[in-house]
Amino acid sequence: MALRYKLFLSCCALTMAAACAYARGFRLEGRIEGLQAGDTLRFERILLPSWKYGPGFDVVVRKPGAFRHRGKSEHDQYYLMTYRPKAGRAAAGDRGGKPVIVRPGDRIGMTGSTDAIYYCRLGGGIYDEPMLSSLLAVDDSLGRVRGRYLENAREASERNDTAASREWGGKFNRFYNGNPGVERKDMLRKAYEAANPHGSLYLLIDRIPKLSYTPAKEARRFYKTLSEGLKTSYFGRMYADCMARMEQLAEGKPAPDFTLTTTEERTVAKADFKGRYLLLYHWGLCPGSIHIDRQVSDLFEKYKDKGLQVVGLTESIADIRSVYESLPAGKKTPSPGVDDMRPVLAGMLEHGWIEAELETGHPENRQIMETYAIEGWPFFVLIDPDGTILARNYTNAFYQAKKILDKELGGTAAE
Repeated sequence: MALRYKLFLSCCALTMAAACAYARGFRLEGRIEGLQAGDTLRFERILLPSWKYGPGFDVVVRKPGAFRHRGKSEHDQYYLMTYRPKAGRAAAGDRGGKPVIVRPGDRIGMTGSTDAIYYCRLGGGIYDEPMLSSLLAVDDSLGRVRGRYLENAREASERNDTAASREWGGKFNRFYNGNPGVERKDMLRKAYEAANPHGSLYLLIDRIPKLSYTPAKEARRFYKTLSEGLKTSYFGRMYADCMARMEQLAEGKPAPDFTLTTTEERTVAKADFKGRYLLLYHWGLCPGSIHIDRQVSDLFEKYKDKGLQVVGLTESIADIRSVYESLPAGKKTPSPGVDDMRPVLAGMLEHGWIEAELETGHPENRQIMETYAIEGWPFFVLIDPDGTILARNYTNAFYQAKKILDKELGGTAAE
C-alpha cells in the first residue's frame, strides 16, 4: 500500500483553530553516533489526517555526536525528524524520517547512530511506557534490516550491478512475507492495546491517518473507548472531526457530486452516470496497481455493455508512457506473479474507460481526491445507479465491487 499517504485537510480546520492559547516548553536531546558539527536535524510537523508537512524547526548540531533543543508548544505535536548531513547523504531507509510525538512539558531523548538514524531509540514522554517501548523497538529493528536491503540495492545500482540491485530490491519488497518479526510486532501491539483499553496518545495518533479507509462503525467503536481526556485533546478533537467527515462517505451514503475534465478534454459529472454503476479507480505505478489492473480491465470488459462505467484517476499518463518506452523487455516488477513490466504498462496505457489526470491545470480533477478522501494506489469507489456508495477502500473494495456486479449484472449469486 503505498504512499500515504493526500487526504481531506478541510475536516481538521476547526480542530486547528481550537488550539489552546497557552504554550509550554519541551526539550529534545540526543546522542547520535556519527553526527558532525554543522549537520541539521529538521523537525517538521506532520499534518494529519494526511501526511503533508508543516513548518517546525531545525536543530543544527554544534558538537559531534549530540544535539539539544528547547521549544514551546500549545498542544501535543507530531513531528517527523529528517537528517540532513553537512556532507554526503543520509543512509537509505524504509521510512522517510523518524516520527516523534511530543507533549508540552516533555523531555524526549534519542539514542542511536547516523547510519540508522530513523530507527533510533526514543525515551521520555510517552516513550517511557515499557510496552510501547518494546513494540517500537521491534518495529525499528525490522525497519533497520529492511532499510539496509534498500541501501544495498542503491549501492549496487550505483556500481551498475543490475543483478545485485534486483536481488536486494526483491528482498526489500518481500521482507515482511512470512517474517517472524512481524508476528512478534503484532503480538506486542495487541498486548499494548489490551493494556490500554481506554486508548493512548500513540494509538489515537496512529489511527487518524487510517480513518480514510477504516469502516465507519469500527472508527466510531474505537472513539467510544477513548478516555474523556483523549477525546478532548487536540488529536482527539481532530479524530472526531475526521470521523464525522468519513461517516458521510460510508457505504449506503449518497455519493458526493463531482466534476472532472477527461484526457479528451470532455467534462463529466456524477449526474452523467445516473442509471449505471460507476467504479472510480485511482491507479498508478505501484505494485498494487500493477497486480490488479488486468482484473479491473477484465471486469470492465465483462460489464461495460450491461451497465458499468469506470473512471480512471491517475497522476500523469505521459509519465507512465515514458517509463513504458524506457523499459527493456523482461523487466522484472515488484509485484508477485508479474514477470514482465512492459505488457502490464501497455495494458494501463490502453484502458478503454474514461481517464482523468490529476496533475493538470484542472483543479476539479484534484478536488475529487479530497471529496472522496482517496489516497494511495489502487483505491476504489463503487457507486450504484441511484448515486449511493456501495464500496470504498483499497484492493478489498475492488473485490467487494466485483461480487456486487457479478450478482447484479451477471446474475451470479455472491459467495
